[in-house]
Amino acid sequence: MTAPGLLMVKGAYDRAGGPETVLQTVIQNLDRTRYHPHLALVARHDQVLPPVLDALTHEADSSRIAWTGLAGAPASARTLSALLRAQPGAVLHTNDMRSDLLGYMATRLHRRPWIAHVHGWLGETHAGRHKFYERVDRWLIRGADLVLVGSSAMANEVRQAGARWTEIVWNGIPAAGDPAAFDEAAAALRASLVPPGSVVAGVLGRLHPGKGQSLVIEAAASLHAQGRPIEVLLVGEGPAEAEYRAQAATLGIAAHLHFAGLVADIRPYLRAMDMVCVPSLKDSLPLTALEAMAVARPVIASRAGDLPRAIEDGVTGLLIPVGSALALADAIRTLADDPARRAQMGRAGRGALIAQYTPAAMLRQLEGYCDALLAQKAGHG
Repeated sequence: MTAPGLLMVKGAYDRAGGPETVLQTVIQNLDRTRYHPHLALVARHDQVLPPVLDALTHEADSSRIAWTGLAGAPASARTLSALLRAQPGAVLHTNDMRSDLLGYMATRLHRRPWIAHVHGWLGETHAGRHKFYERVDRWLIRGADLVLVGSSAMANEVRQAGARWTEIVWNGIPAAGDPAAFDEAAAALRASLVPPGSVVAGVLGRLHPGKGQSLVIEAAASLHAQGRPIEVLLVGEGPAEAEYRAQAATLGIAAHLHFAGLVADIRPYLRAMDMVCVPSLKDSLPLTALEAMAVARPVIASRAGDLPRAIEDGVTGLLIPVGSALALADAIRTLADDPARRAQMGRAGRGALIAQYTPAAMLRQLEGYCDALLAQKAGHG
């Protein structure tokens, strides 16, 4: 008997981020005797696919849904409908506003089990059209049979937005192998970026005001003013890069702020950091915190979303109030002064991740919800 399909749909406009990482985890860990993955990427005709998504098209069956803008969304939705008709037993799994829009339109015409996976809303930290898109998404998810989220904080948001059925699927991060295997590459990175003997506080993720990178820059400047030099390493890309460069120049620490850009393998970069900061102003349960734990790095995180669930204060990292550069500076100083404590927290964090946040646990949850939706459909005839 052929396994039913899991038709995963994602807009191809981000080079890398949480949704792309989740899709990679699903495709690489899905039990294919239970569900057969198919990736449909919503992209403009001449668009070059981001490397992460392009690589995934070689790991699973894939299709491209032409996107010509909101005015052409009905035509894109018809393409999605055709994909669903070609896979009669498939569960639809959408992963952003663009794919939620097409999922909403396609399932109005042909009722199919539809899971909308909301990876995070950034609310007031968004600007311009992105704030509008998020408001649209809050309306679209009301049409989904099930909305999956990665944290209890996000679950509350989607319920308030009117989701009919909401469940939490905790993100899973692979933690196989010895993190020290990346130390040679990490040492080479440090040698190319920072002076010998420096302490490096790093941030991984999209350069966006909601992620709080500006707080790390402000905290580092205050520590430099106190004679406590800290090097800051930002890994990722995004719309706020020019803003952060200008902020560092204004504060006089431009030489101590290092931009790595988007990298293919984040693990050597995380190992090159002495501590990983996740100072989000608004968040769900960001994968960046889990990725740091996977390579045994202590995490300094704001009390945003479900970060306090993942980070045990004083054990696997340090928790700070949302938006406080002063508290962040204190936390960085605390860990900078105590290498043994950093190592102990890193080991504890890796142990906690292995116990709670594995890809296997994540996929069994997702597969179980697909089972439930298909059983509901069968029960309704």
